[in-house]
Amino acid sequence: MVPNKENSTMNSHNDEVVDTKNDYLSGERVSGAQVNGVRGAHYCGGEYVSDVRVSAVRVEHYSGDVLGIAHTSPRLSWDYEGIPTQGDRVLVSVVREGVEVARTQDSVELPAQSHVLVDWPFDPLAPREEARLSVQLVGSDAQPAAVRVESSMAAWELNADFVGPAWSEPETDHRHLPLVRTEINVSGKPVRARLYLSALGLVEAHINGHTVGEDVLNPGWTVYRDRVEQWAYDVTDMLHEGTNALGFLLGDGWWRGRLGFDGGIPNVYGDRIGVQAQLEVRLDNGQVLKFYSNAWDETWHAARGPIVRSDLYEGETYDARLEQKGWDEPGFDETTTQGTIGQWDPVAEVVYDQYKVKPASKEAVRAQGENRPVSISKQADGTYLLDFGQNCSQLINLHMKGLKTGDVVELRHAEVLDSDGSLATRTLRRGQQHNTYISNGQDAWWQPRFVMHGFRYATISGYPGELTADNLVCSVYHTTMRRTGWFNSSNTLLNRLHSNALWSMKSNFVSLPTDCPQRDERMGWTGDIDLFAPTASYLYDVHNILGSWLTDVRSEQLNCGTVPFFVPFVPLGVWAKPEAIAIWGDAVVAVPWAIYMDDGDTQLLEQSWDLIHDWIAEVEGYLSPDGVWDRKLRYPLGQLGDWLDPSAPPEDPTQAITQKELVATAFFARSCKQASYIAAALGKGEEEEHYASLYERIRTGYIARFVQRNDHTGLRMTSDTQCAYALSIAFGLFEGSERLVAAAGERLANLVRESGGKVSTGFAGTPYVLPALSATGHIQEAYSLLLSTQCPSWLYQVAMGATTTWERWDSLLPDGSINPGGMTSFNHYALGSVAQWLHTGIGGLESLEPGWKRFAVNPFVGGGLDHASTAHITPFGQARVDWKINDDGSAVDVHVEVPYGSTAVVPALDGKELTAGEHNIKIKLS
Repeated sequence: MVPNKENSTMNSHNDEVVDTKNDYLSGERVSGAQVNGVRGAHYCGGEYVSDVRVSAVRVEHYSGDVLGIAHTSPRLSWDYEGIPTQGDRVLVSVVREGVEVARTQDSVELPAQSHVLVDWPFDPLAPREEARLSVQLVGSDAQPAAVRVESSMAAWELNADFVGPAWSEPETDHRHLPLVRTEINVSGKPVRARLYLSALGLVEAHINGHTVGEDVLNPGWTVYRDRVEQWAYDVTDMLHEGTNALGFLLGDGWWRGRLGFDGGIPNVYGDRIGVQAQLEVRLDNGQVLKFYSNAWDETWHAARGPIVRSDLYEGETYDARLEQKGWDEPGFDETTTQGTIGQWDPVAEVVYDQYKVKPASKEAVRAQGENRPVSISKQADGTYLLDFGQNCSQLINLHMKGLKTGDVVELRHAEVLDSDGSLATRTLRRGQQHNTYISNGQDAWWQPRFVMHGFRYATISGYPGELTADNLVCSVYHTTMRRTGWFNSSNTLLNRLHSNALWSMKSNFVSLPTDCPQRDERMGWTGDIDLFAPTASYLYDVHNILGSWLTDVRSEQLNCGTVPFFVPFVPLGVWAKPEAIAIWGDAVVAVPWAIYMDDGDTQLLEQSWDLIHDWIAEVEGYLSPDGVWDRKLRYPLGQLGDWLDPSAPPEDPTQAITQKELVATAFFARSCKQASYIAAALGKGEEEEHYASLYERIRTGYIARFVQRNDHTGLRMTSDTQCAYALSIAFGLFEGSERLVAAAGERLANLVRESGGKVSTGFAGTPYVLPALSATGHIQEAYSLLLSTQCPSWLYQVAMGATTTWERWDSLLPDGSINPGGMTSFNHYALGSVAQWLHTGIGGLESLEPGWKRFAVNPFVGGGLDHASTAHITPFGQARVDWKINDDGSAVDVHVEVPYGSTAVVPALDGKELTAGEHNIKIKLS
């Protein structure tokens, strides 16, 4: 349905959004003639001639070329510009070549209709074999779409050892970081070369004085106890005949750096760092050369480098006086250094099970654009204060010029400013984000290597002369992901809200989904991603990064005996002994399900099945006979419930007003329902039936235990809260009783009215309150809640100048002071889950079947908005809705794009179905 247009003062028209680089949704139509509403053909000489072409090819869930993939028969997907006709076929061609495998060519014709996750149509790839693929429509003269894929090496082919410094390192913090180098002889012209790289710690590789690749913080964070990832690089153009130098900078990173809050823990995985490098080179005469990092041939050496301390949270200190010019180039004389610092000695092996070295399963962390300073002001003490206008994960590359030897430049970073205009560092706790550069008297550009900071503001002290924007570059960093979701509307505050959710996601998708990017925490909290996964999968293709993380969740589940609070797990403070808690543990079902609903790939469900099965089995054993999860925990905080409910005191976010047993039972019921759907998708009929039955048992017990009154006077639950009614409706716990659902919706709407439009939910209820209101027809109340600027509300944060989503509704208090709670962040994505309703409720675009095979076009018009747009790149291509209220306000003009292979359903037009192409429809306002 499309409800009545409602009155609102928020009715300004604005076709731009806040973040034009990353959050722009153009209102322009795709150019090209249309035939019967379908784009992709033109009329010529009395007949229609196809303009259809293949526009992009993907391998598995990677975008673009991919080296070192674990799959030997990777599935293929491709997109079309235009609409293929029945009987069209595509030609898939491949040129294959390996380090030790001769070049071959092959091709195969396939039906055009199947173009998503198509089985590999050729013989499997041999280890380290490259395939250059192209796809085009048979008979088309359009340029084919192409992609390159290369398989990883087999486990038994890995001969390199992890090597690092041999000197004693008794410290647990602020250790002097090493350089590692060797020289090799390439006895001919290299025509193909691959570097296979990993590390215990972090590594940056150099060849002949040049950095290899653009990745940072490699090899990323995994449960190192069970696996560390290996990355493959094409370094053919970096090598030459004769002597070549390989150099590596090493960092502590997550391997042995101090991790976590409450003081943190160092050496979680080990106390020695090392690099593993295997270089394979094919010469023009066909000869293959292989070089391995090792401690036994005495050609690999280590020395202390210019990074004298480095901590992911606290920052990095770089002493340029300790630089050794040419250390990563051939011909460097290692004997020229004097004393202990800078002295080159043979490396030592760092023992690690080679079979735990796995091909990289996700994309790398890289620079993803820049933020320029919006202001640079010089303070009375000579310190510069910079405002980059955007809070996010980023690093400053500063031009150090005019410094004398020994001069010190310090950079400090924070999310917000204190009331006196200084950096607000209290909320960072131990993670002070403080970088130091000590000059050698030479001008240079410098950026720390083995840290990551979350900030909007920075100070630079000790910088001589005038600092201008030309003297620095501030690069944004996150894991490389394909952008897939957009939103725009006539309300600029909503556009900023959406942008904030997007920026918080980017800031926290750094190797794995973390909670915050700035303070001494940055853990992979399971509860946060449970709630945000549907939003994340709309905004970006997150299959690889979340799939990799789920592998680690399973590892920690087996190790801990349950799903821990965060993954990878580090025993910290009150959280040191994991127990099963709702929402956080339920992520093991919710995250795979959200990904599956977006991409339709059962492979990840299959990989996650044991994880899901064991979680359900564990919690089923904790239920009371009536199906309610009310088991008391040894864990001091117990169930976290509606964590950070705005009524909870700053120092005790567990004190929510909704019963924890109610919340826990509701979320486990949701898990059982989703698990039954997953079992059905995998053809596991017995488990499907069991989980569906378990869901009904829990639902019955939930109603009996938590519905206090349901009569002519209305519905009351034992927790008369927005959270309780929202969960009950959104999770279908009242399904089967229209009266019960309607009564719950009415009570929820009344609570919203009574609150004056203020949010009364925490982590648990927030993602579901707007969907519950709209599902029960209370669109006006949904918009009043969404558009409120009073604290607590989503737009209160926007009105207070937020550029990311806050952890607390009131991280910044109305008077401009910072919440006194010790746990206060300005960059968490959990409350940004509201963006999903912007997509589905306002934009009106929602998947009905896995992989967007069918989707709904059902915008809820209201809130004073006169137009809105949303788009999502589905596995089949772009789905899009643009709607605008017509001039006389009687109807909504809706433009819909349906990708080839999908069907759109319009509930407001009696379920009218739209096939592939572009459609213009009119929906009358009731």
